[in-house]
Amino acid sequence: MTSTTPNTSDATFANTTMYLNSVCPGYTQLEDNEYHSLPNDMPRSTAEIAWPVTNGKSINAKLKLESDYLNIARPPLGPFESTTYVSLPLHLVNAFKEKVQQSDKRSEGNMHIGANVNPLTQDPFRNPNMNPGALTTIVETRTRFQSKNPFNKLTTNLNKLFTKDEFYDNVEASDVSILSYNDDFASCGRLLVSTNVNVLNVLGLSESSQFEHTKVRENESKIEQPLLRLQLSSKCVITSLTAFVFHEEPIIILGCNQGKVVIVKPRSMKMKQIDLNLNSPESINLVNVSTVHAIRHPLYEYLIVTGTSNGEVFILNPLGRNEMRNYKKEVVGTDSYVTYFRKFDLSLFGEPSDDQLIGHFKLCHKSITAISSTLSVENALRNDLQPLLLAVASEDGFVKFIDFMFTYRLDQEEVSSSLVTDIVSNYFNTGISDIKFSPDFKFFSIVGKGDLIEVFKMTYYNINGLLRKPERQGRSRSGTVNSHNSLYTSMTATQSLHDHGQEKSYPPMVKSIEIVCRFKGHTNSVRAIQFFNDNNSSSSSNDSLSVYKLVSCGNDGKIFVWEFDYKAVPKVKKPQAVVSQSKPRESRRSIHEKKNSIHIVTHSPSPGPIHSRSAHRRNLSTSDPILNTPSFTNLLSTKSLNLTSVLSDDPSPKPKQPETIISLYKQLLDIRVKKSPQKKFIQSSTIISPIVNDKYLPSISIPLVTIDLTSIVPDGKIDNVVIEKQAVWCFCKNGDIFKYAIYRE
Repeated sequence: MTSTTPNTSDATFANTTMYLNSVCPGYTQLEDNEYHSLPNDMPRSTAEIAWPVTNGKSINAKLKLESDYLNIARPPLGPFESTTYVSLPLHLVNAFKEKVQQSDKRSEGNMHIGANVNPLTQDPFRNPNMNPGALTTIVETRTRFQSKNPFNKLTTNLNKLFTKDEFYDNVEASDVSILSYNDDFASCGRLLVSTNVNVLNVLGLSESSQFEHTKVRENESKIEQPLLRLQLSSKCVITSLTAFVFHEEPIIILGCNQGKVVIVKPRSMKMKQIDLNLNSPESINLVNVSTVHAIRHPLYEYLIVTGTSNGEVFILNPLGRNEMRNYKKEVVGTDSYVTYFRKFDLSLFGEPSDDQLIGHFKLCHKSITAISSTLSVENALRNDLQPLLLAVASEDGFVKFIDFMFTYRLDQEEVSSSLVTDIVSNYFNTGISDIKFSPDFKFFSIVGKGDLIEVFKMTYYNINGLLRKPERQGRSRSGTVNSHNSLYTSMTATQSLHDHGQEKSYPPMVKSIEIVCRFKGHTNSVRAIQFFNDNNSSSSSNDSLSVYKLVSCGNDGKIFVWEFDYKAVPKVKKPQAVVSQSKPRESRRSIHEKKNSIHIVTHSPSPGPIHSRSAHRRNLSTSDPILNTPSFTNLLSTKSLNLTSVLSDDPSPKPKQPETIISLYKQLLDIRVKKSPQKKFIQSSTIISPIVNDKYLPSISIPLVTIDLTSIVPDGKIDNVVIEKQAVWCFCKNGDIFKYAIYRE
């Protein structure tokens, strides 16, 4: 079945009235996804760019912009869309310019699209996150989650037993309109998934990143026929998108403005809709989904973490039984930063639940804008030593970290400490648009409404090293997984023990989060940031693990590729404390104080207060083995933990009680709180990272690659970038898709 919608984008209009009287001209009906030609006056610096990011031996690679670009068509303006945030594609803007040149009013000048729209016409306030425009991503149809890891093999076999199609409904039987469908997924190596307002398009790509179903019409214009094209309800606006491949089945998850989460399996034409507003009929209590993120948890096939416009977070199990109709939103607990509506246990000691709603809580009073985790479905679980971290960013400018190990028995007991272990804010303290972890989980980056990109370094406590006291190869003396390549070394060594059945291993825990540097290059809000692998560097090389490459895009019409070498970046400067030069009068000092001061000067020079504290930290964390110092033993000695049963020199496998392991996690968190510079100002176990002044922090201002698309992106809003081996894709909010082919000389 194919779409029969006529194309009117190249129609000749009599005058410019249509453009002047509409904020969304040309969108009178849903058209096909049509190709358009780039303007001839495009700058050469945009058409061809040097590309040092390449695989193989060639280093003289170039990016060449293809002359034709694809536009993902959008339907007419809907009743739930704000007219303030409509992005117009390039072909409509160029058509208006041509009409202006043919108009009698061209001499008047300053003619703009929507110029005759009454500015006093009421446009009800709408959240801009609820009007995101086009959302696009690319997924590989080949599964990337098969490995020789017995942990993954076990969970995969168990999950396949519960993967049944009866959990999903047929698309034909739903209220979704099928505009076109072509069952040719087997020949496509990749899928380009794109949404615009309420329309979902699934396009087929070859292994060489070429479109597979391009059709030339009678008027010689080209269109791209989707493998699947769906249109949701007219009242629906797709606000978020994520896609991945699981068990060789592509899965697309959509978040909608009406509080719905839609799961689509395009190959088998199955779908499932989860309504989060079943028991909230009042309009003031309706939640709008603002972001969705899929995580791969050891206890479930996969989970969907959903953020809403009112600051709430839902954790959903798509294969659970639908009990949302019987769920009533009630406050069941609170702490310093979280309001709980349904508590949950997602630690390694938890039990899987058959419910569809796993957890429900509120983190802030503003919209949740981005969710990331170390358990992303896009990356396979290396082993059960992977950190169990969830990072939730919101419009208030804060990123809140949740360690799932601290959710142990959260659904059964009253917990005094907060579910949030760390809070990080960006420099401008404004809305955060994206957060991403590095592939090795040692760094993460956040971007937002400001023009800066911030990179943070994470160090971890090696829980297994503290429990077994192995040889100190691969971890620091402080029991921290923070040395070069130590996270992978610790995971590999401990996994080897786990493979031989010697002892169960436990995920590392965050020890510290410190900002490393800022990237300065954008001139407007940064929309997205991501780490990507440079194919020119070997992933097995130890030297390459300290060098990362990031790609960013934003509302300035530019894409930057950054090279981040942690070893080459200067350390963060610490502000000098103001020390009083006045000394107390000798007559007011006791003889005992004078003797002590003389004793200190005799043995060592008197350092300043900053150097003295730094030296103390250095001696505590690196000079003394952490397991043999009385200071560490004293900090861990509480009534809830018996050190003789936890910190044992006996390497023989001894099963430990979950309460003992969780006590170690909690007491390590207490150590962090006591060392935190904010400990005098906080009353909970949450560490709030301070904002570092820009003059004390190193910055990188020269990007590795600059892609300037300001001449072909009318409003400059670039939503996403995907870098492949043979192409670089640029996805704009107006639906335009630009492709750079990589040529190696």
